[in-house]
Amino acid sequence: MKKSIQTLNYIIDFQKEIFHQYLQSNKYDELFSKICYRSPTNQLVCQYIEPLIGLLRDPLTICSFNNIPLNLQINDEVAMQSKRFFLLGPSAPYQNYQSSDKSIAPWLYRQGSQKILFDIGCSLFKGTTNDTGSSSLTGARWFYEYFRLHSLHFDRIIAFDRANYPSDIYWKQIPDDLMGILTYIPIGVESNGKLNPWNILKRIAKNDDYVIIKLDIDTPTLEMELMQQVLKNTSISSLIDEMFFEMHVSIQEMRPYWSTPPGELKDTYRLFTQLRQMGIRMHSWP
Repeated sequence: MKKSIQTLNYIIDFQKEIFHQYLQSNKYDELFSKICYRSPTNQLVCQYIEPLIGLLRDPLTICSFNNIPLNLQINDEVAMQSKRFFLLGPSAPYQNYQSSDKSIAPWLYRQGSQKILFDIGCSLFKGTTNDTGSSSLTGARWFYEYFRLHSLHFDRIIAFDRANYPSDIYWKQIPDDLMGILTYIPIGVESNGKLNPWNILKRIAKNDDYVIIKLDIDTPTLEMELMQQVLKNTSISSLIDEMFFEMHVSIQEMRPYWSTPPGELKDTYRLFTQLRQMGIRMHSWP
């Protein structure tokens, strides 16, 4: 648990800053995973990402622990939906093995590129409220708040949800600065045809864009069809920079929430590792 606490504290600090976490040492190798990229000019750059550990959620939640520092203690719905363990690309330290120049990580920004979010299973922007009154940021708003904290902005957000919220309710809680940027599609995605999100992605995104995908539609069969399409089709995977996915599998600690769907935790580890090896910053959405 000591390493989990140490890693989480580092991530919380990293997420306060962007673009200048350049490193010339392997200081964090014991705690973090790395994704390495090689440019067309053979430049090797590696960037840290949170490790795949435990239940693939915030490591200090779900299970009960003693002696967790007060500043890291959270409970109830906040703990279940905790996203503090994510290390997003703009905040992640990186190493350039061919240069000592301190510059913006080259894969995060290209002149003329866009920042695009696909929120597949978006829910309401302000989140859901449970019986205790605590609110969970379930999708676009969490990313929006992270970007706004660092004076970044999305150029485009595509939000899908089969719940089909009434238009007046949905749009009333969207911030003014997202009007004209956010496209709301009030219908469920499909594995083929015009409602396949990857077909839409290929129409609007370019390789130089910074693309974030969040997939959480609570339909494991369809979710896995979409994930297999990412794995097998480089015209899709090459467009995705970061991906967040809640993969439901049969595991004792999550049965009250997920029941007993097909698959085991090791399957999630295998899938996420494959996608990280393909260059996608893969994260486990809570």
